[in-house]
Amino acid sequence: MTNRTYLGVALLGSSALAVAMTVSACQRQDATAPAGTTATFLDVEVPAHPASTAGTLARGKELYDVNCAHCHGEKGDGAGYGAPFLVPAPRDFVAAQYKFRTTASGQLPTDEDLFRTISRGATGTGMPPWQYLLDDNDRWALVDYVKSFSPRLAANPDRKPMTIGQPPSDHRDVENGRQVYVTMQCAKCHGDDGRGVGPSAMTLLDSRGKYINTRDFTFASSYRTGFSEREIVRTMETGMNGTPMPSYTGVISPKDQHDMVAYLMTMASHGSGNQRRQIARSMEGVGAPARVIRVREHAWKFEPSEIRIKAGEVVKIEFSTTDNGLGAGHGFALDGFDQEVFMNGAMVGAPLSTTFKIDEVGRYNFYCSTQCSTTDLHPHMHGTLIVE
Repeated sequence: MTNRTYLGVALLGSSALAVAMTVSACQRQDATAPAGTTATFLDVEVPAHPASTAGTLARGKELYDVNCAHCHGEKGDGAGYGAPFLVPAPRDFVAAQYKFRTTASGQLPTDEDLFRTISRGATGTGMPPWQYLLDDNDRWALVDYVKSFSPRLAANPDRKPMTIGQPPSDHRDVENGRQVYVTMQCAKCHGDDGRGVGPSAMTLLDSRGKYINTRDFTFASSYRTGFSEREIVRTMETGMNGTPMPSYTGVISPKDQHDMVAYLMTMASHGSGNQRRQIARSMEGVGAPARVIRVREHAWKFEPSEIRIKAGEVVKIEFSTTDNGLGAGHGFALDGFDQEVFMNGAMVGAPLSTTFKIDEVGRYNFYCSTQCSTTDLHPHMHGTLIVE
């Protein structure tokens, strides 16, 4: 991948780990499908970490200022311009309470953990997978710079990943897992049915005193670091720093732990119906495009914001994004032709396209078809199509 800086990328592209208004067309994600094709946290390939130098820190600052500060703040305190739109709030790099780690409960993450999170993003949130936008060296530069916000991390203390417990056999006893779920009182937060609405759910706060969402186990896509046995076991063993989610290391046996994970994973089959987030429609019967026009979302604007085509010309718009639009993705629709020229839910690494032709000369407005997330962001994305 080429070395690129996305200036001003995505007002909310580098958001923290959950969003208040999460899905395009105000729908929820498919409960029965694995959460995308992005590698799970533990499966992210981590290349060797180049030595941190004044040059890498300067590069990291440059990348951070244009890509991350909008949400995480110029000072790394999670108080960026986009922070009020996000629940929970963006990660506070100064406090350094990191959820996604391979280290024991209460410990700081390894550099590799930070690289993994930056690379894959957080599933189901506005935090994009930067592996599609920044090369390895740039992501390592961001790791170096993000560490500089925390006095504890800046000192580069020794941090070692813990050994994740292995199952004693290939057999999983789902009924035993259900009993463990009951015994450990998981339902207080996650509910008897795993939907995240237990009696304590509305009272849960993070370390900054902000409300925190409880995991809904019935949606595979709600697992922020990926839906796999190994990932869920890792979360249970490390806990989630800065949240009420504790570590179960040494509390339950590896067998009980893996049985409970097997039980949790059965819950993700409860959903039904076609709830896909991505939609793209094209005009029927117009034939193959004579021209392909690439349009991208960048910093909550269309680039280019003005498109010129010829009357009767069949064109294909290939639409990509540089952020995940508050977790809802971004869209493209053409005024007056909305039912035929329409895309919704385009996200980083998941572009969409539409093919159409306009016979009448004139000026036409195109806009982001993701309208339900905020009043000030998606609805203000628009451009002009000029038919000559």
